Amino acid sequence: MKTISREKGTVLIITSLILGVLLILGSYFLTFTITESRISRSQVTATQTYYLAEAGVNEAIWKLKNDADWKNNFETPPGCSTWSASFSKSNTLLPNSFYQVQIQNSDCARGQIIATSTINIVNGKTAQRVVKTKVFKALGTLTGDSPFLSGGTSENISISASLINLYDGNLFSNNNANIDRWSQISVFDNPGTEKVEGKALAVNNLSVSWNSTLNATASCAKNICQGNCVEEGCPPSVISMPMVDFDSDDPNSYKKKAETAQGAGQCSVLCNGIQCATNCIFTAGEFEDLLWQVGLNGTMTLNNEITYVTGLIDLKGGRRLVVNGALVADSTINIGESNCWSNKGQKDCGFDQITVNDPGFGKPSGLLTKSKINFSLYSSFQDINITGLVYANDEVRLISLPWAFNLTGGLLGRKISLTSAWAVINITLSNQIIIEGIWGGLQPPEGEKPPYSPIVTIEHWEETY
Repeated sequence: MKTISREKGTVLIITSLILGVLLILGSYFLTFTITESRISRSQVTATQTYYLAEAGVNEAIWKLKNDADWKNNFETPPGCSTWSASFSKSNTLLPNSFYQVQIQNSDCARGQIIATSTINIVNGKTAQRVVKTKVFKALGTLTGDSPFLSGGTSENISISASLINLYDGNLFSNNNANIDRWSQISVFDNPGTEKVEGKALAVNNLSVSWNSTLNATASCAKNICQGNCVEEGCPPSVISMPMVDFDSDDPNSYKKKAETAQGAGQCSVLCNGIQCATNCIFTAGEFEDLLWQVGLNGTMTLNNEITYVTGLIDLKGGRRLVVNGALVADSTINIGESNCWSNKGQKDCGFDQITVNDPGFGKPSGLLTKSKINFSLYSSFQDINITGLVYANDEVRLISLPWAFNLTGGLLGRKISLTSAWAVINITLSNQIIIEGIWGGLQPPEGEKPPYSPIVTIEHWEETY
């Protein structure tokens, strides 16, 4: 009997232990299930609040494209630089939810959208998500999306024995475009990996000799209509060459802006890294003296937003010129026309080099002149890189370039001549850089509205909880 009692006691203990373990496991799985359910609901709510905030951002972008008041206030000066607006909606996509959206411009056609979404959940609790994004509209075109434009109605684009790539735009001549002597011209609409040719346009005749090639999706002129010429017409309509205000009394002219900066002490010129002038305006003689001062293979750096020369600019005799902004002249700009330069009994000989850098959004960059711009045989000892507008009221002439010529912006002249360019010429359209160069910044002439792309571009996206 004692044995049976001991066995019963053992069974009771084992049973109790098993029940205890099962109870612990049951509690664990119950807790685990509840926790997973809460995590799942939290993830669902987080996703809902995110997409709700995103819906607010997308509605704001839609309003910038389609709501006349929002569109005009976003991009029309002068009020657009500080414009702001807001709206809110509730229970539109989800019950017990709402979102509030605000936009604040930092400049015309450039602002930040902040969308805050809220969902009311149980026990008076709420879930919230904030999504921020910066949006802008790129400046549109003054040149019919043509980074290579000859504006004279009686002048031509003449290309001979040259290799030219035009990216993200068209070639346009207001008169004739002549391509001959084993030239190869490619006009690309997009500079990505999959290249699509753009258009070659001439108001009068477009002529390509038997030994030259023109690669373009369309050739539209009085004597030829190949490809899609519907939008531009065949022949296309005249595009007036945008006019630059060089030296009027308007405070937005290039000369007046340079005078203002000089009066405010904002000008700095470096000769071989050491400040050698605090001017923004120079006579031709003063500018030549600085170039001579830097010496053979020396570098002059223009750290002025605008440097204005009241006369000829002649880069020769082995000089290096770095322009961190716009270099503007009343007369001809020669780059490497002469190999040697004599001054006061001393003679320097060598290749020259010019580099133009864009100082940033809303500021002009490039080479601009009332007369001619000449790039010639002694213009470089390495690739020429220009980010800016190359603009001449007369002729732009590139002759026998020894190294590649890379331009981002646009090349505009009353007449354009390219002959025996030994190295490739790459020109990439930037409507923004062209407009900044034509207007001396982003401020248009009085009464003129800036042209903007219809596309609203998202520059930055940020989520906060």
